[in-house]
Amino acid sequence: MLYFPPISYMALLCTGEPIYIEMHENYRKGSYRNRCDILGANGPISLSIPISGGRDHRQLYSHTCIAASIDWQHRHLISIISSYGSAPYFEHYMPYIEPIFLQRQDSLLDLNNAILTLLIRLIKLNIDLHLTDAYQAPTDESTDLRTAFKPGNTITRINELQKKWHLSEVPYINVFGHSGSLDGSVSCIDLLMNAGPESKTILQQMLSSHQ
Repeated sequence: MLYFPPISYMALLCTGEPIYIEMHENYRKGSYRNRCDILGANGPISLSIPISGGRDHRQLYSHTCIAASIDWQHRHLISIISSYGSAPYFEHYMPYIEPIFLQRQDSLLDLNNAILTLLIRLIKLNIDLHLTDAYQAPTDESTDLRTAFKPGNTITRINELQKKWHLSEVPYINVFGHSGSLDGSVSCIDLLMNAGPESKTILQQMLSSHQ
């Protein structure tokens, strides 16, 4: 469960197979669980949610709390507005996204769950999604991507971590006139604001089977 997940993450939800989201893992530092990358006029902008406990934080993801003393919500909202205020679909989607930054957020997992649910609805994805009720250890039969999505992991690296599905970059025009895909690592916010109803098609085009 990630914070405004990368485009590549959303594409892998479109396999047509059951998707299981791990709700009982340990919190992993250095991942997209508390950060996302959007695109501004000068390139990528990293938005990070401060976690209570900082660098020494060690506990279950479900117990991970957002630091209450830092006004990260205002900063993230202003950054998104600045980056996408002139995007083609900003006025259509922003009314759904803005409330996330206007309400107090305490639980990181609950926040990311709400965001994923919203993105699935806005993009109109038909997904067989399940939330685990206990920790699920990796098996040889399953594709485990819990550690795959973190800064620096390109589509090539993600394809190396799972052999069943092949991800390919599908460029689209960003509001600033350059490709908005950035090897799939940019947040799905960018795709939604720029491609709108075509977002679902682009995600599906990114995905093909090795079988």
